[in-house]
Amino acid sequence: MTKRTYRNASVAALVLLFLLLSPLQDKIDLQRKQMGFEQRLLLMPGQIAGSLALGGFKGLAADLLWLQVEELFHSGQSHKMLPILRSVTFLQPKFITPWAVGGWHLSYNISVMAKDPNEKEAWIQAGVDFLKEGITYNPERYDLYFELGWTFYHKVKNYAEAVKYLELACKFPGPDYLPNVLAHAYEKNGQIDTAIETWREILRSGNSFGHLSPRHIHNLKTYGSTITPETPKKK
Repeated sequence: MTKRTYRNASVAALVLLFLLLSPLQDKIDLQRKQMGFEQRLLLMPGQIAGSLALGGFKGLAADLLWLQVEELFHSGQSHKMLPILRSVTFLQPKFITPWAVGGWHLSYNISVMAKDPNEKEAWIQAGVDFLKEGITYNPERYDLYFELGWTFYHKVKNYAEAVKYLELACKFPGPDYLPNVLAHAYEKNGQIDTAIETWREILRSGNSFGHLSPRHIHNLKTYGSTITPETPKKK
C-alpha cells in the first residue's frame, strides 16, 4: 500500500468514526473551548492512538488518550492515569488540563497513598516538577503558574515559592480569585504590608472579592492576620 493510499484509507476511517461518534462531539467541543485546546479534533475510543500519532494525527491521538484518562478517573483507577497523561502532554503540550491534572494527581492523590514520608515527599516533588515542565510549554497563560503556586501554598507550605508563582500568574488575564490567593500568600509569607496593599488594590479594581477587603485590611493591621483571634469564652 502506497503512502497516499494509506492516508486516504485513514481519512475514510476517520470519517466513518466521526459519523458513529458525532453525538459526543458537542460535549467535546465545549470542553476543548474551556480548556484552550489547539484545534477542532475528534475524540474516539479504541486502541489506535499509537497508529494515529505515527500517521500524523497527533491531535486525534491526544483526544483518544484524554478520553481514557477521564474513564480511568471516573472508574476509580486513578493510579493508571499518569502514563497516559504523559502521552497526552507529549502529543499536545499546549493542552493545559493534562498538565494541571497530572500535577494535582501526583502531589495530592498519589502522595496521600504513600506510607513512607520520603516517598510522600518524592511524589509531591514529582507533581511540582510536572507543573514546572508544563509552564515551559505554556509560559503565556496564568493557569499552570497558579496551579504551582497553589501547590506550594496549600500542600508544600513553602510560602515564598507560592508568592513567586502566584505573582507570575497575576501578570496574565485570569479569574478574580488570583489576587485574592496572592494576598493570602503574602500574609503567610510574613509580607503583611504587601498583603494590605494587595487587598486595597482588589477593592480599587472592582474585583468581585473586593467586599472582603475592608475586613481583611482591618484584621491585618490589628492582628497581623486576616483571621480574627478567638475571644475566650466566659465561664
